[in-house]
Amino acid sequence: MAETSLQTILSLTVLAPHVRLAVEAGLATAATLAAFALNRSDSGYVGPAGPILIGAGFMADILMHLVQRTSEVGLSLEALALVLFFFGMIRLLLDLSDYVLPSKVRASNIFWDLILIVLYAVVVMVVLRATLHVDVTSLLATSAVISVIIGFALQDTLGNIFAGLSMQLQKPFEPGDWVHFGNYLGRVQGIGWRATRLITRDNERLEIPNNLIAKDVVVNYTAGGVADAIFIGLPYEEPPNRVKEILMRVLRHAEGVSHHPEPEVMAVEYSDCAIKYRLRFWLSDYGTHEQVRDTVISNVWYALRRHSIDIPFPIRTVHLHPAPASQDLAERQKRLIVELRQVDFLAGLSDEELEILVPNTHVHQFGAGETLMHQGEVGDYFHILRRGKVKIVANAGNGGSIHIRDLDAPAFFGEISLLTGEPRNASVVARSDVEVLELNREAFIHLFHARPDALNQVSEVVARRISETRERVQAASSTEDRRGRNWLLDKMRSIFGV
Repeated sequence: MAETSLQTILSLTVLAPHVRLAVEAGLATAATLAAFALNRSDSGYVGPAGPILIGAGFMADILMHLVQRTSEVGLSLEALALVLFFFGMIRLLLDLSDYVLPSKVRASNIFWDLILIVLYAVVVMVVLRATLHVDVTSLLATSAVISVIIGFALQDTLGNIFAGLSMQLQKPFEPGDWVHFGNYLGRVQGIGWRATRLITRDNERLEIPNNLIAKDVVVNYTAGGVADAIFIGLPYEEPPNRVKEILMRVLRHAEGVSHHPEPEVMAVEYSDCAIKYRLRFWLSDYGTHEQVRDTVISNVWYALRRHSIDIPFPIRTVHLHPAPASQDLAERQKRLIVELRQVDFLAGLSDEELEILVPNTHVHQFGAGETLMHQGEVGDYFHILRRGKVKIVANAGNGGSIHIRDLDAPAFFGEISLLTGEPRNASVVARSDVEVLELNREAFIHLFHARPDALNQVSEVVARRISETRERVQAASSTEDRRGRNWLLDKMRSIFGV
């Protein structure tokens, strides 16, 4: 009969008995120490169970030599030693499989537990047959009867197990996916024997029976771009095309909104007091759904406020406003003139000249994170910063952006593009909620037509500032400076028709 003991497997039969026992004792001690070290370490691959079983197998084999090997106790110890040793090797190999298999494969442990059980059963059958000469056929028949009895007693549990196996084969979702079914919404952590584990937005851990998921409709939000929609009612007085242009601008520049597919704004309904619009946009990561929705709703409010569009009340409302007193209008005009004079190229203008700009001076509000001006666009307005902080950024060659500097109130920006018609060379983004005065091109058309001398005065100040900047950066010569001044004056005359 072939040698089936643990000594043959480890090639220790050639050693003297006392030497073999010493080697096995050393191996058992080493396995125990390895198990202790793995238990205290942070290793995510190998657990202590494998070394413990291997060490226990060596100990059982050592004990076998203390009794008569052919006795019932000796044969039982030999069978136990083999079973423990092979159990330990199987467990160790399955733990080491984490090195080569993706994390998503190991996140759901149903198949791995089944593999472990099948291999354990095979080892037990082979060892019982080889060492104790047990009739495996009768044992299998008995096991079948017991399995039927247990099956009737554990119908729900078995239903969850097979439902989990079915989901593993069909893969309606994988660990890390955002899913929704019934009243549950969360990120999948893994599929177990009885239940699927989810983590909700509130960081709650849910254990949902597999059988319940298998009977429900599962929505997977990670299969591609996920759409979201916001509905808003706006006044009938506002032209729909103007409204859709304003709302589309918000969606295109809102952080977290995907550009592919393109967001869309559609007028969908005439309600009692407003035209209802649907803002539809896509998210690349459903996990940011609430944050992106908050950004869009907030930016829409600021955009509507800047364009003097009110969200109508869902009831009939009569607003009674007293006519503003002439004294209040005079005070407002005086405050605006003081603020306009803070701009260097407007500081030399008289009060009468600045009064021409006041009717086309508007107050706008922007929310933190909104873009006030976009690089590359041709600007027909410039801003005077009254409150808050903005940052100046420019596009980098690698697709990123370069932070140039920050501006705090009072400050102004965007005047070069307004006066020359050239595209803006940088973007301006609000770091906090900001309030600005906006002067558009129409204001300067009125000014330069009414006071032609103001054109030369403004162009001289702006050209001098551009020249000083060029000298600091490029050390420009006086000839280049004069040519830049003439170029700017010609540009302004062409744009404003003076």
